[in-house]
Amino acid sequence: MSSKIDFSRSKKAKKGIDFETNLKVAFKTGKIIYGKNQVLKALRNNPFKMLVIANNIPQELETQFNYYVSLLKDKPYIYKYKGSSLELGLALALPYWVSVLGIVDPGDSDILSVIPKK
Repeated sequence: MSSKIDFSRSKKAKKGIDFETNLKVAFKTGKIIYGKNQVLKALRNNPFKMLVIANNIPQELETQFNYYVSLLKDKPYIYKYKGSSLELGLALALPYWVSVLGIVDPGDSDILSVIPKK
């Protein structure tokens, strides 16, 4: 008696990327600046490829980041993280809240693949 088992569902690859895993890899192997004051100070020199903003930051702060990015020649992509600032800090394995972070160098991660192609 032969029975066929369909393993095709278990072999399908996940669509997209795991953002939290890539964020942790970028934090360990690349260069990331986090914190509102540090990111605003570094944003004047335009070093970022991407900004990650927590879901629960105040609207004024998000407007301020959008304004500063609009003034730059090479505009970094702003990614709205789905979790709160506490969850963003925990995704980086940090014991405190992180409201915004800027990715200067992604290192070995594929985190910049979330940027839509133009």
